[in-house]
Amino acid sequence: MIDGLRTGDNSGHDMWCRRHYLVATVGIAALSGCGGTSGGGETTSETESPSPAGVEPTESDDEDGEEEEELPEGVSEEEFEFGPVPDVYLSAVSLGNETRNPDELFAKADVGFAEYDDAVENEAHQPGTCCANCADYIPDKNGDAFGACAEVEGYIGGEDWCTVYESLPEPSVPDGMAESDLATAAVPEAYRTADSQGGEERSPDDLLSQADVNLMESVEAIADGVARPGQSCGNCAEFIPDENGDGWGACARVEGYIAAEDWCVIWEHITEEL
Repeated sequence: MIDGLRTGDNSGHDMWCRRHYLVATVGIAALSGCGGTSGGGETTSETESPSPAGVEPTESDDEDGEEEEELPEGVSEEEFEFGPVPDVYLSAVSLGNETRNPDELFAKADVGFAEYDDAVENEAHQPGTCCANCADYIPDKNGDAFGACAEVEGYIGGEDWCTVYESLPEPSVPDGMAESDLATAAVPEAYRTADSQGGEERSPDDLLSQADVNLMESVEAIADGVARPGQSCGNCAEFIPDENGDGWGACARVEGYIAAEDWCVIWEHITEEL
């Protein structure tokens, strides 16, 4: 098993990842197409944040002429920054199986929170890392295009990043299998005709191969410019999350074992199906 990004130390970005290695070994060319250190801040209670100002969301220009981020309908700028988030996120479980506690959260200002384009200026940022492939991220659950975080208060986008970023753990190869089997192996029964998190039923007789869709780890795909920041299987409409506790999921359109931190060229944001 290749060490590096999966171990959480972010030191192995330049090494080939498991998925890239599998594709390379079969000679298939690619198709074109956050619990850690506190960053110096102290934990705060989301429930103790100032009450929302009640400002209607708008998409406006700031003093520098740059377009501000469009807020979810009915959410003020203050609520977007500090919370509380919708009830569906309050104690939800993140991609890395961390349960969110609204009384023990960091403020965005305390963890260097930024969108990806600004995060790359932070010396702690590793290429390709963003909330979408962070163990603490909770993907969109209500169709407003934003998720939440198990460690940080407020609304969170997949393309964001902060200093408490934690890479998702490497799932172990299932008993009786070799790593080279993962790309083409029949998935467990629970996944074979399961519905994806976007509501699409998986048909085991009508699937694309992982090589055909250039499946790789999202950190590498984003760093290489193949994927846009904020994209990973964990927030894809086609992904079928772990059903049996082995760390692996599946895909409604692609064969083999799929991890939440992976990515491929048919990625579709879950928001579009919610």
